[in-house]
Amino acid sequence: MFEREIAQVLDYVAQGYGVRVVGVPGSGRTTVARMLVTALEDRGTNVYSVFAIRSLKTVPYAGILSMGFDLRSRTLGILGIAEELTRQLLRKDLHALVVDGIDDLDRESLAIVDVVHRRTGVPLIVTTDGGPLRQGSAAALLEQWPQATVALSSLHYDQASGLIAEILGAPADVDTTALILTKSGGNLRLMVRILESARLSGRLVLKGSLWHLRSGQNLTNEHLSGTIEALLHGLTSDEARVLSLLALRGPSPVSEIQADAGEDKLGTLDALEHRGLISVTAGPDGRLLASVFPPIVEEHLRAHARSKRKILRSSIPEGATLELESGSSTDPAIALAALRGEMTGNHAAMARHFQKGLEALEELHYGRWNSDRSMANAVSFLRVYWGAPVNRRRVLDVFEHTDSAGSDPADLLFFIITRSLWTVLDAGDLPAAMQALDRFAAEEPEWQSEIRAWSLFLDACYNRMPGDWDAVLNALPAGHLDSGVILVVRALLELFRFNPEAALHTIDAAPAPDTLPRYEILVRGLALFSSGRTDEALGYALDRRRDALERIDQFSLVVSSYVAALALLYRGLFDEAEYLMGWAFSLRRPGFLLGSIYNAMLRLSSLRTGATSPSLGEQAGTETREVGPLPAVGTGVYNLVARPPTDADSFDRAGARLVQDHIEHGYTFEAVYSGLILLCLFPGTRLKHTLNGVLQDMNNTTHRQLLQVAEAAIEGNTTHLDTVLEDYTSDEDTYQIAMLLQGAVRRHRASGSLAVAAAIEERARRFVDRFGPEGTFIPFAPVSDASLTAREREVALLAGLSSNADIADKLGLSVRTVETHISNARRKTGATTRSQLSAMVRARSS
Repeated sequence: MFEREIAQVLDYVAQGYGVRVVGVPGSGRTTVARMLVTALEDRGTNVYSVFAIRSLKTVPYAGILSMGFDLRSRTLGILGIAEELTRQLLRKDLHALVVDGIDDLDRESLAIVDVVHRRTGVPLIVTTDGGPLRQGSAAALLEQWPQATVALSSLHYDQASGLIAEILGAPADVDTTALILTKSGGNLRLMVRILESARLSGRLVLKGSLWHLRSGQNLTNEHLSGTIEALLHGLTSDEARVLSLLALRGPSPVSEIQADAGEDKLGTLDALEHRGLISVTAGPDGRLLASVFPPIVEEHLRAHARSKRKILRSSIPEGATLELESGSSTDPAIALAALRGEMTGNHAAMARHFQKGLEALEELHYGRWNSDRSMANAVSFLRVYWGAPVNRRRVLDVFEHTDSAGSDPADLLFFIITRSLWTVLDAGDLPAAMQALDRFAAEEPEWQSEIRAWSLFLDACYNRMPGDWDAVLNALPAGHLDSGVILVVRALLELFRFNPEAALHTIDAAPAPDTLPRYEILVRGLALFSSGRTDEALGYALDRRRDALERIDQFSLVVSSYVAALALLYRGLFDEAEYLMGWAFSLRRPGFLLGSIYNAMLRLSSLRTGATSPSLGEQAGTETREVGPLPAVGTGVYNLVARPPTDADSFDRAGARLVQDHIEHGYTFEAVYSGLILLCLFPGTRLKHTLNGVLQDMNNTTHRQLLQVAEAAIEGNTTHLDTVLEDYTSDEDTYQIAMLLQGAVRRHRASGSLAVAAAIEERARRFVDRFGPEGTFIPFAPVSDASLTAREREVALLAGLSSNADIADKLGLSVRTVETHISNARRKTGATTRSQLSAMVRARSS
């Protein structure tokens, strides 16, 4: 957690700049400050740190005393203490000052820090709420000190998952993690307290290796009151009134709540937004929609107002609709820039608005069905559940008690298709689903073609690709073309067998499908991606995601996020991909077919950290087969990355076998994608040969240049490699080739061919300089930690959470010895950071 922010601060400090770390209360500012002290000390920097406490702000010299100065130092006065501190700092070559909570630092300590900074020029790192137009000496001094700024945003899904595992000792299931993230609004302090109070009140239960929220329980409990009241401390009467009214009403246009904001309307709302207590989303018509934030604060205030504040209860809560800024573009550069802009905003608030809209849709359609249990109302409800988190009781209720008399045949078709899918996913009973489809076809012969096509699709997804599927589809009567079932199934099966042009041709030739309208995003996006048009797939998917956000359409949101994430990962843009997937995770697990894609994204989210942090992938479950029709739907790649074999040859054999297993099931698309990932992570002869054979059988030359580089790099033939790289022209595989060269370096180094490894490493550097792929490279190597000594393993396990000094004290070693053990362990395991080393050794030890 916060590794990216820590790296940014350290980079600025290395350049001689001071840094201002900005975040709202509870965002993790103090955690970041402590991590920075440890990181700087590990680099040999002498750090003087002050951790201010709000209750001591009026106590003279409280901050300076926390640095360990003798109490009698106050007799020296501000200048005397500043002189002494300056003298100590100038005795060392490397030094830094860290002040956490500078807004709460007492006036005397602040003056001393200012004097020392001016005299020494020492890098000064401060944490602050960064509020605009703040009054007081701290604000004035911050403006004078030369500083870079690093902002702390709300936590993402993967960070929340890691935090849960750290606090509770094991990760939580997907829905519980999403609920905790949503309720806390990504606020670190609030998330920690929610976890602690939920455990204290017995609301969480450990099932297998994952924590689950007990059935019928929610996260709001009496133990949270103190934490929430602390977040609300210091509100003016106008601010408190607006917040309580907004909690009762739910998300409301800003223009409607300004009347309740007192005399200084804009000032009141601006202050609440700055403190992170309301979130505001801009709509396409220019209106602003505000809601209390984080959501658990809204629940606390609403419960309090409804139980004790009768006057405020005159406000009636209303539903909300998520509104986003208008404008979109399939231009990948524009779409990517828009995504990066979104990443700097309050994604937790946006997710909450979307979730509220989705809940409102579910309640609306279920209520209509409950009043009139017609087939038309059932279909409207089930269409919501194709994307939304599923209430199992409601689904079964609709399946069992819908009146089919006089129904539109097209509605009947959608109903039976959905029910067959539910039978497979809920009960794992593919034969029962097929029998139900056969019965329907016998009762409704006009839909036999559509039912036969859907049966082929289920068999292809949950068993294997039927060998004669195209002949079966070709022999079917035309059926109802407007339903789109036959054409959508054909397009998906063409995609599964890695025939993207045929999939695109099929979907382009089809009329707008009535029964399965949202599959076009999946087919078109993946067809563009698998045909090597990665940027085009990215722009298209991001554009469709934006449409889905505006329409409150979780099915399209998850599908477009999956396509965009694949395209981003193929370019090495892990931060952007993980943001998209984390956004989808924060909405809780969706139902029906989306469950497989959702699980696939959980596994994809673990690719960068691999064996060092597999908890996200584990949330997807282990009951799935190793193979699947689409990337990461099967567990094969994830298993090899998260729990790799202990030597390079075993990894090569396992990778080649996995590719072959996909081919035997007819899943050529995933065979190629899996082969490319594994080959670039750790290239091997068998894997390269198997992948090359698959592509030759398909007459596909998209990855010809990559395979040529792989052959030369695996052989260690630098002359041949020079020729291939010199002839290389930039294509969609530029990032993959850069990663492949890095993998070849690790492979030759592991085999003891150090000279070859060094030669390839130099060529990898020149390749990156020449083509400039912007992605992050995965430091992966299937190497056991068996070569670590017992002491190295012991130190490595502590390295992720403790400083060298703390480890030395605990184990009775010198700091220098601890540094040596960590350096040796990182060299042997290939870990690039202390936290990665610790997690890697912990995972392999278990």
